[in-house]
Amino acid sequence: MLKIYQVDSFTAVPFGGNPAGVCLLDEEIDERLYPRIASEMNLSETAFVRPGDEKNTYGLRWFTPKVEVKMCGHATLATAWIHFTELGVKGEISYETLSGKLGVRYVDGKIEMNFPSDNPYRVRIDEMLGRITGVEGECYYSSLTEKLLYIISSKSKLEDLSFDFSLLQNRDFGYTVKGLIVSSPGDEKFDFYSRYFAPWVGIDEDPVTGSAHTVLGPFWSEKLGRKNLRACQLSSRRGELDLELLPNSRILILGKAVTVIRGTISI
Repeated sequence: MLKIYQVDSFTAVPFGGNPAGVCLLDEEIDERLYPRIASEMNLSETAFVRPGDEKNTYGLRWFTPKVEVKMCGHATLATAWIHFTELGVKGEISYETLSGKLGVRYVDGKIEMNFPSDNPYRVRIDEMLGRITGVEGECYYSSLTEKLLYIISSKSKLEDLSFDFSLLQNRDFGYTVKGLIVSSPGDEKFDFYSRYFAPWVGIDEDPVTGSAHTVLGPFWSEKLGRKNLRACQLSSRRGELDLELLPNSRILILGKAVTVIRGTISI
């Protein structure tokens, strides 16, 4: 049996933010079990974490119910939350992942994650995305994360956004695409708003997406001329994030979390 948790990330209250599974391993398991356990959890991502060779180092992998992914912010936050609040780990943690080493700290009740960032570049597929989403905007592409970023004019249009995900998934954009971020300018409460869609990996809409903010952070930092930003993802569950842009294409992403389920899984 394996210890497993469900954590709501980027929220201070249960049933908000983005739920993630966290499965604790003593060592690697049969490769076929990772997607099966993730499918059983039926969450956007389940994290699998095992001890590394040195103190406070761990191997970390993330799976959707269909595939393994290279980066997942909310499941990293959930894993760190379990390490710090349930298992009593002290000091900074280093996770070895498909995206390299990720440093994580517990700071004033929040998890602080040090991730690579990628400032997206302009691509001329606005008309194609406009036909799919029904909203005019400007499109950018992040080659590091393989995400499209589509900037639209207002929060109200972002909240009302509704479209056929199959049109998105089956369209050839001329780039390898794993997700679509749609974002609008902010207001007096937040610097910008966003939503995230990833039917390519089996997630029509993700509630709160840490990896999307590795692209949103540098984009809006450049637009607004600030290194510290406050963000909100406008899914039905809603999530809040603090961002700080660092040198050398790194970004700090901070958020709260709540553990909602503690148990074991039999395999």
